[in-house]
Amino acid sequence: MGLVGGSLARALRRAGYRVIGVDTPARARAARRAISEAATSVTDACGRADVLVLAAPPAANLRLLREAARAGANGLVITDVGSAKREICAEARRLRLRGFVGGHPMAGRERSGFAASSADLFRGCAWILTPGRSSAAATRVVARLVRAVGARPALLTPAVHDRVVAFLSHVPQVVSWALLGAARSDPVASRHLALAGPGFASMTRLARSPRGWWRDVLAQNAREVARARAGLLRELARVARG
Repeated sequence: MGLVGGSLARALRRAGYRVIGVDTPARARAARRAISEAATSVTDACGRADVLVLAAPPAANLRLLREAARAGANGLVITDVGSAKREICAEARRLRLRGFVGGHPMAGRERSGFAASSADLFRGCAWILTPGRSSAAATRVVARLVRAVGARPALLTPAVHDRVVAFLSHVPQVVSWALLGAARSDPVASRHLALAGPGFASMTRLARSPRGWWRDVLAQNAREVARARAGLLRELARVARG
């Protein structure tokens, strides 16, 4: 029930869905207005839901997917909201979960936690789906859910998704950290950061995102991030040459 999970809960409640929230008791209480009821675990939720959305960090989602498989969720539609798809889709195939449809909303904020969530977070945004070997029925269910929160589904393979988001999301995050770090480490510029205009503010906004969460994402998509970073460095060198 963090930023994305909380926003999804809010949006689905507004769209008329019954939402079961799975988180620690304290976080579930904080999100009580966004959910219809709380569950103590994914295993508990699997017996009460039609669709299971994994909205934890990527490594935790892999663990929760295995937990759902052990709970006998083979007939349940399962999706996730992680921004790396190859690993979790491969794990779903290994577990023979035909109801799993990989998902990634191209929406977010630099803030985290339920307090930063919004029912309008996904409105007008692309929501990438990576069905792989998922059943057509499961894909339709997840696409309908995506449209219900105001997003537009886009179908990609897991491999294409991971390459695309390395350029469109992952490397921009790294660049934001690097630009802010470079300015802070310069003995002159660091004393005058308050003079920055909107351009610098826009390009470093992402630097406020939680690094622990991003380390998990970048590790899962390391090969494609390295490819995108190399492309960026080539372009920087070309620009420098004029």
